[in-house]
Amino acid sequence: MKASFHPTTAPFIRLPEPEENLYSPLRDWLDREQSEAKAGSLRDVRRLLDQIRRYLGMDVAIVSEFVQNEQVFRLVEGDGASFGVHRGDGLELSETYCQRVMDGRLSEVVVDAKNDEQIRNLDATRAADIGSYVGIPLVMSDGTVYGMMCCLSHRADPSLAEVDIGVVKLLAQLISDQIERQQLESSNWQLRLEVVAVRALLAALEARDGYTGKHSEAVVKLSGSVAREMGLDDRSRIGVQQVAILHDVGKIGVADAILRKRGPLEPHEWVMMREHPVIGARIVERLHSLRHLSPAIRAEHERWDGNGYPDGLQEEDIPLPSRIVLACDAYHAMVSNRPYRAAIRESAALQELRFGAGSQFCPHVAEALLSVLGGQDLGGSELGT
Repeated sequence: MKASFHPTTAPFIRLPEPEENLYSPLRDWLDREQSEAKAGSLRDVRRLLDQIRRYLGMDVAIVSEFVQNEQVFRLVEGDGASFGVHRGDGLELSETYCQRVMDGRLSEVVVDAKNDEQIRNLDATRAADIGSYVGIPLVMSDGTVYGMMCCLSHRADPSLAEVDIGVVKLLAQLISDQIERQQLESSNWQLRLEVVAVRALLAALEARDGYTGKHSEAVVKLSGSVAREMGLDDRSRIGVQQVAILHDVGKIGVADAILRKRGPLEPHEWVMMREHPVIGARIVERLHSLRHLSPAIRAEHERWDGNGYPDGLQEEDIPLPSRIVLACDAYHAMVSNRPYRAAIRESAALQELRFGAGSQFCPHVAEALLSVLGGQDLGGSELGT
């Protein structure tokens, strides 16, 4: 679905407390920068809209957006009030001139609305006292229709028949281009903010638990190599690595007393620790550019035999990235020193992988991981960040 163009609001993501406080100064700065950029885009669109109105010699010019079954007025230049047109208001699309233009039932130029058989009996013609009309669809580069640029006058105007409609269409296309550019800039700002948010969360987590950062880095590299060994394409491989780097982000919601405990966890502490995939999935769900990873992050501790958590998924019901990251996560944890236990030998960890294939681990993933570890060609991250 295309993004909406809202000239007076600057969207920003909201993370669950307390995580959002970690990066609020950056968010505030980015929001200010984005608002200034959007103000410039808005001025350009208004200027183009007023040029069209003046070129046609009409009373009002409007940029409207089609939102489901409604036509919403986004910008109004000229005497909109006398037509009952105000920015932010909307009309049912089926009752509008613009829908008729889109359907091919009405010409783009109507010189005398009150005597046009298609529209003279419409409520809009009488209520707004419309005498003449020009309407041009606003089409994006991918062919989707954003809405309409239309102009209205109270008087009939036969001279509109002589207007070079090509000039109007060119100016309307410039408006479309400007709207699309603003949409892209908004998406880029949101992506930039989400990257800042994720990095802030991971940095905060690493500050609380020094093991997590190096562990995640190792799991990312190992997961990428396993994905390559399994023949995944580049896009899927990058998705696996994204899950790997984010698989522990939910630990931001686990108490320090549990996260940093220098000994085995008690049963009730394990209950709280096992909430971290759910917390992580909830955080990622709120980040538009990463939302598609949420199910895999939630499922990263699911076991092949169905005895994992939090949902007891099994076999192919577990997303493949989750299966890959689980095995790589487990291997690296086994060969790493932790405050509550010493690392085990690599040979013993490899034996654990073999033993767990078909119960804890997906057999195909375990086979690929054993192959990678046998060759020790771990490559590097392909995330590009």
